[in-house]
Parts: sequence; structure tokens; C-alpha cells
Amino acid sequence: MMKAGFYIHIPFCLKKCGYCDFYSTQAEPGQITAFLHACADEIELYREHPVFSQVEFQTLYLGGGTPSLLSARQINELIEELDKNFSFENDFEFTIEANPETISLEKLKAYRAIGINRISIGIQSFSDAELKILDRVHSASQAVKSIEWAFQAGFENINLDLIFAIPGQTLSQWQDNLKKAIVFSPQHISVYGLTIEPGTAMDQQINTRQIEKVAEEIEREMYLWNIASLRAAGYEQYEISNFSQPGCECRHNQMYWNGSPYLGIGPSAHSFWERHRQWNVASIHEYSGTASQGKKPIRESEELSATQTMLEFIYLSLRTAQGIDTHQFEQQFQISFMKKFHHTLETLNCLVQEQLFLYDTNRLKLTAPGFVLFDEICQLFANEI
Repeated sequence: MMKAGFYIHIPFCLKKCGYCDFYSTQAEPGQITAFLHACADEIELYREHPVFSQVEFQTLYLGGGTPSLLSARQINELIEELDKNFSFENDFEFTIEANPETISLEKLKAYRAIGINRISIGIQSFSDAELKILDRVHSASQAVKSIEWAFQAGFENINLDLIFAIPGQTLSQWQDNLKKAIVFSPQHISVYGLTIEPGTAMDQQINTRQIEKVAEEIEREMYLWNIASLRAAGYEQYEISNFSQPGCECRHNQMYWNGSPYLGIGPSAHSFWERHRQWNVASIHEYSGTASQGKKPIRESEELSATQTMLEFIYLSLRTAQGIDTHQFEQQFQISFMKKFHHTLETLNCLVQEQLFLYDTNRLKLTAPGFVLFDEICQLFANEI
């Protein structure tokens, strides 16, 4: 049976972070209850879907927003609705994203009791000054306590999200952050370079010179240090920003990167199968209203062309430590990868002194310096299609 991933977008937050461009909103009284009813309505609309009614879901991911604003009872209502409509593996990976200010030991124990077996905690920084710049609600002490509680609650698959290249951050300050995370020995660590998204509050702060971006060379040093220090601590890099202890990779994210089908429920959630992609409306009011009327709250959809499919295969594969399987590429697209992109590969060999990629046994993989130039390298491939 085909495998698939299930994503539910929980759009509620206590406060919008200044750097965030994901869809989120502050919950109004009674809005969460209405949202859960709308989710149940949307779930039922896919019960007879030609693909998702036939698959076995191996992951369930609650993202946001701040899913940990929901109680275990509310989440269990969603689980019951899913069980009525879809098939899940017995040992499916069940992840919830959580922010430190919204959880307690009791809540985490309740999450474990209903079957949540993986938690991703949005730490971002262990520095109160940096958390203030990021406009986060929690404190450094709350961050530490949330990790301790997750272990005490019995979670054996814990991810910590961290952000580097925060405005004003030095290399040594970032190193101190990552060292603190490693001390806890979580099963998984995600480290993201801060992206200043257009239209966000932080973008305005940068433009008005209230804060200043970290220099590119320092950000590069931070990223390369991530790889070296996490590897030394026993973590394997399996994707450009993700590191895990052996066997603890995020199965849900891997489904995105290997082109597996996934169904997204909730406002702004994306779905993908075969060459079809769609995404929902990014409005809680429009979402709830449409779903309650028995209509799928889809904003737009597209059928990927052969060129788009090839580009996505390259982009998503290059993100991972496994890289591009050139044999699979040739089987899928009926063309030799090495011949198709010989000019790009020659260019990469000549660009810099450092080796940007390795090719061995039908696998083309980016090196650490190659990951630093990921966007530029992808553009070179796009230019040659």
C-alpha cells in the first residue's frame, strides 16, 4: 500500500513573531472550537479521495501557529475524526510543534497518553536578549524547563528548533546557544539561518535600520560550525538544516523531500499527490465558513509540468545528505542526468577552491560548502533546464 503523510495546520498563536510569515492569528473566544469543527468537516471531504482513501498514512504532523495551545482532549477529537476516515500505520510518527510558554509537565504527559510520540519545541534561542529581538513570548528559563518536562513526560523523540544569524548575534553567542542544546542530547536538532521575509515586522526593522542583519561571512561560519559541532556530538546531518541521532530522522519531513503524497488540512495547508499541488485559503474565517458548507477550502491548485517536476526533484534531493539519485532521475525523466547538466557540473567545479559536490555510485551530493551555496547551485540547474 502506498505511504503518505498527514499535516494539520493549527493557526493560533499567543502573539505573532516579528520574523514569521506563516499564516497565524490570535484566537478569539470560541474560535478554536469552531476551527476544530471545520477541520472535522474538511477531513470528511477527503474520505473518498481517489488517492488518500487508498493510502496508509505513516506520519501525522501538527504544525502552526502554535499547536500546543490545544489541549490533549481537543487533539484527541481530531484523532478520532481521522481514525473514522483514514488508515494509519500502527507505529505512525505523530509530531506536535510546541512553544515553551504554552506547555506544562501535565500537558505533555497528557499528549503522550493520547499517542503523540514526537515533539518539536520552538526554542530558537537560549538568550533572553535574542528572544526579545525575535519577538518570542517565552524566556530562556522557560525554554530550558520545557525541554526538561518533555523528557520527564516520557518523550523519546524530541526535536529542538534553533535559529542562528539573529540580528546582532556573534559567532561565539551562537556557539553558546548550540552547545546548550547539545547538552540536553535531544534526538533531533534543527538549525535554521534566519530569513528576513518581505513584509514582516523584522523586515521593516531592518529597512529602518533599527536592527542590522548578520554579515554573510559570519553566517557562513555559523553554518559550517553547526555541521562540525553536531557531527562531533554524534548527530548525523540528513538535510540542509536537520540533524539527528541515528534512526531519529523526522519521517514526516522526509516524505516532503522524497516526493511522497501528503494531505494538508487547515488554513494555508498544502497538499500534494502525483503532479498535483493545492493549498488552502489563508484565513481562519473563510476556512471555517467554507468547510462548514461542505466545500473544500482550496485557494489554488496546479498541475506540475515536466520541467517543474524535474526542478523539484533536483531541489528536494539536493537538500538531503543522500543527494540526487542519478539512476532514479534517468528512470523517471528518460534522460541522462550527467549529460543533461554537464555544463552546470563543470561550472560548479570551477566556481570556488572548495569542492561543492561529490559524485559516487549514482549519487550526487552537496558538501558542507555546497549547502552554504544551495540557492545559487539550484539556480544553476534551473538555468540549464
